Amino acid sequence: MTLYSVLVANKPLPTIDCTGIAEITIKELKKLYPITVDTPEQPWHSMPDDSMILHAPDESAFGQLNIFEWSNPPYDLEDYNDKTYVYCIEGNWSSVFLNDLLNYLKRSIKKGQEAELIRFWAGEYDRKLKKRHINIEEIELHHLEKLKSEEYIRIIF
Repeated sequence: MTLYSVLVANKPLPTIDCTGIAEITIKELKKLYPITVDTPEQPWHSMPDDSMILHAPDESAFGQLNIFEWSNPPYDLEDYNDKTYVYCIEGNWSSVFLNDLLNYLKRSIKKGQEAELIRFWAGEYDRKLKKRHINIEEIELHHLEKLKSEEYIRIIF
């Protein structure tokens, strides 16, 4: 089972990727990591220069905030959502992630827009979501810090 964090809305929201993970060419990767005493030859050094590869600046990239439009969400999201626009929220809920999420929410959700943050475990069909209302103009970091330990919750902005 997976704990999902989902942002749903009645109008489109922007996406954001704070991971720094990018698709680059092998040629660009070789410039970043030339063969040296500290960087021994890697298998990708022998790949064609125009080949594409995903590059993460370091391991912390995998825990940073990434909000993307979700074209194929888990099927049981339908039990909790009737909004048209669905966005997956990925990251490790660290202090950096929470600050980025707070800034994103304040910039992206406008007063009067119907938007909700939903956290639920997939596969638990009989669970009801607790509801909380947070005025988007009054949201603060402590609201999000409490959320990181919450499950089966709907935050209505």
